[in-house]
Amino acid sequence: MAQAKAIAKFWITTSDLLDHVLAHEKRLQKAEPTKDVRIVHRLVSDLYCRYVQLCRNLARCFDQTLQVQKREVIERLLEAAQARMLEFRTKLQEIELSEFVYVDGALQEQHLIPDDVQAVRPCYFPATRPAELQALIDSRKLVLFGSEASDTEDGSMDESEHEDETVAEPQGIRRPVVQRDRRKERLRGALNLITAHEKARQARVRQTNFRLHPDRYYPRPIDEEIVDVPYEFFYRPGQFMLYPVKRTVYNWDFQMKKKDVARFAYYAPPGWEEKAPAVDEQPIAKELTRKQIAEEDNSAEIAEAEAAIRLEEAIAQMKLNHAAAKIQRHWRMYHFAKAQKKHRYERSKFLGLFEDSAAKVQDEIAVEEVRAARRDQKPEFDRTFIDAIADEKARILRTRGPAILEDITDFVRAWFRQWYDEAHAFDVIPEPFQGGTVLIVRGETLTPLEYLELERLKKLEKLKSAEQKKKEAEAKKAAKERELEKKREEKARLKELAREKRAREKKEGKTYDFTEPEFVSNAYLTLEETMERYRKDWAFVSELDNVHDLPVMEWITLEKFAEVHQELHAEVHELLKSERELLQMALCKDERMKYKPPKPKKIPRVKGAKGKKRKEPIDPTADRSVESMVDELVERSVIKSYRRRTFEDFVGDYNYAAFERRNYLEQDPPPGMGEVITILRSYLYGMGPVVAPKPKSICLLGSHGYGKTLLLEAICQETGSVLFDLSVESCGPVEPNDMAYFCQLVLRTARAMQPSVIAIEDVHRAFCKKVPSADQSLDPTKLGKHLFKLIVKQLNPEDKVLLVATSNEPWLAKVGPLKKCFDKFLLLPRPDYGSTVLLWQYALGRFPTVPRDFGVSALAKVTTGYSAGQIIRCAKEVLNIRRRMQFGRKPLQVQELLDHFLTGAQDAPQYPITDKEYDKYVKWHRKVDKLAKQRAKIVRERELLAEQQKAKASGGKK
Repeated sequence: MAQAKAIAKFWITTSDLLDHVLAHEKRLQKAEPTKDVRIVHRLVSDLYCRYVQLCRNLARCFDQTLQVQKREVIERLLEAAQARMLEFRTKLQEIELSEFVYVDGALQEQHLIPDDVQAVRPCYFPATRPAELQALIDSRKLVLFGSEASDTEDGSMDESEHEDETVAEPQGIRRPVVQRDRRKERLRGALNLITAHEKARQARVRQTNFRLHPDRYYPRPIDEEIVDVPYEFFYRPGQFMLYPVKRTVYNWDFQMKKKDVARFAYYAPPGWEEKAPAVDEQPIAKELTRKQIAEEDNSAEIAEAEAAIRLEEAIAQMKLNHAAAKIQRHWRMYHFAKAQKKHRYERSKFLGLFEDSAAKVQDEIAVEEVRAARRDQKPEFDRTFIDAIADEKARILRTRGPAILEDITDFVRAWFRQWYDEAHAFDVIPEPFQGGTVLIVRGETLTPLEYLELERLKKLEKLKSAEQKKKEAEAKKAAKERELEKKREEKARLKELAREKRAREKKEGKTYDFTEPEFVSNAYLTLEETMERYRKDWAFVSELDNVHDLPVMEWITLEKFAEVHQELHAEVHELLKSERELLQMALCKDERMKYKPPKPKKIPRVKGAKGKKRKEPIDPTADRSVESMVDELVERSVIKSYRRRTFEDFVGDYNYAAFERRNYLEQDPPPGMGEVITILRSYLYGMGPVVAPKPKSICLLGSHGYGKTLLLEAICQETGSVLFDLSVESCGPVEPNDMAYFCQLVLRTARAMQPSVIAIEDVHRAFCKKVPSADQSLDPTKLGKHLFKLIVKQLNPEDKVLLVATSNEPWLAKVGPLKKCFDKFLLLPRPDYGSTVLLWQYALGRFPTVPRDFGVSALAKVTTGYSAGQIIRCAKEVLNIRRRMQFGRKPLQVQELLDHFLTGAQDAPQYPITDKEYDKYVKWHRKVDKLAKQRAKIVRERELLAEQQKAKASGGKK
């Protein structure tokens, strides 16, 4: 109950935020048209940040709202808000001419941080499919995607972290079988046990001999000073123990103790002089017996003996004081150093310089469990709502159905009477596909007076001569020609205006008018209409009092009453049509006219573009069931499983200086790795149940180890998609003549199992200019011939199917065909210093024994540019089990990780990708990406202008 009220209050806050955002949009529409791109960027980025926060709040409301009618309203608002947010992001990309956009100015104005405007995982992910289809996939043994290649080559995690996944091993891999001799193992264990007990018995005997006969068994002390050597006992599994098996205690020591060297002059600090403390002059008669004092006759000897005893006591006390002071000094130094280290650790953790190994996320887990429990109640509320609708409809049919039927028949019969009285005729009842008797009730049919006027015009038409008809036809034809000419002139005028506008924008720059459709879209109008309707419908509904999220029955009654009314109209249509025919026959008989039954009207066919009939493509897989298609693709290793990965596994930081460099310094800074996640998530909004625009296909570009496979698997995991692998190896066994059928089979299965992802790794091999000799047997280009026509072109906007490809050598492919198949080309950026620091922290943080405050700043500075795969593989190979066991006596050093890159596993140094190699990706990306090409052109113009100004300034100085 408390949670329901909390969600209702949060919805009220979200609706206020939506009103606030719409008010900002209205103010934007009143702004004057401008050519200043910075002003437009500031206004659009401000609204983009507001819509990101609005979408997050609406997503939470949609996720936690159980009331079905209110959830429908929130879903419409969420769809429109997400579409509006994506429109503003697209507008920012057009302004900045890049997929990577920066809104730091809006963040400063709204007092936000970068995480507040980053795309998050939608609440409706992963998408669900019907239970029978999901069971069909779960019952098949799937091959793991990417099992042929090494994980760490693409910046992904170890396979050992995903051992709990139920996937089948590849057929060619078998673990070695080890035969164990159980009898031999038992004999060896018994022998080790007997040997250990015998050695323990001998040790106890030796100890007893030393205790009872010390003169005989103790060795004589040698003259030289012997230093104690501490004994360390190391136990290794598989090595039987020596003497200390039964914890035998050795309480004798035959070695001489180390002498105290504090009195030696060599150890005395300069300028220090040892002085004996003051000695109490009282006699020490306690130590000397009375008998000894009485026996001493010489008082001088007695005084000398007493002085010697006092001196020895003073020296002993001085040694004790020196030892205590030394112990205290070292203990305080140790305690202070330990406290300082702990203080530095806590301060660094508080500042966020590293994450603690045992993060306290119990509160977050508890909150998420409560939300998940409330989310799981949605199906039950949906069933209750459907049952309430069915019960209400049955009640209306039972109680109001007969009365509604009588009302409809009475109204139509009165309509017959009116026509007979006023026109002495009976109009034809419209067909059901035209509206039926509902049009009669609404009054949307011909009136008797209109019918009489049409009859009069028909009679006049018959009295006209052939010449008059010809003149009227020519006049109509001329009027039609004049209308078409006006339309052609208007079209040519608009085309000329558009051409002049483009030429003016090219010469003077684009003028941004905030009242044009590019700023006032259908999504904005939908938001306004939905909120207006919500205020009107829910004005008298108390949402805070409805703690049990019950449906509003008044709305259900009105809706079902209208539906029942429509159904009863269809039922009574045939009866009234028969009555009308009987009346018409009787009227014809009275008027002595020939009865002509009305011709049945046909349902008009749906036509395609330009008035042509829609031609459905021939589907060769139409006669196959979904189960048979899935089985065939599983046998071909096309449908595969994938590791459970998310976008959070793709580690990277943002470029925090890019906004200033782009907008103030007019530079083209490289993007950060962390910005890739926001771009990909903005592509995936349409893969869920909520309608949102999405691209049909994406191509990820980057070198080895940049995380392309990780991102591909994260896309599948977050959307809950079925993975279809169309790589060259998977398509190799398919014959070229069967490739068209194979592509249509994959597409139909992907549509049936949607959401689905069709993956193509190394897509450049399918479009390569020259097939390598190693791939001649696979014929990789046979997929590229059918990819666009049979897969990409056949995908509809409403299909939850996405084509994702990766490539590490795109320049080997033909640019035209490859560019035609993909809507988006995303070039993964190189790791900068911030991303390298996060990568090292992630790679080392996977090992619990590595200190969390391990300094990686200098290491990241040196290794900037190395790929994520290289860094993770370095940490894995250096921090093996043997090295981690030595952490207690040999702490980890930065030099060890750096030496791995300098030497390598094969005694060869490893280097990051060079600027020249990365420029090949950049140049190829500019060929296929329109925004990148335009931005490169603007950058070149700026550089040329700067050089001209510099040359002009230097010439003026001369």
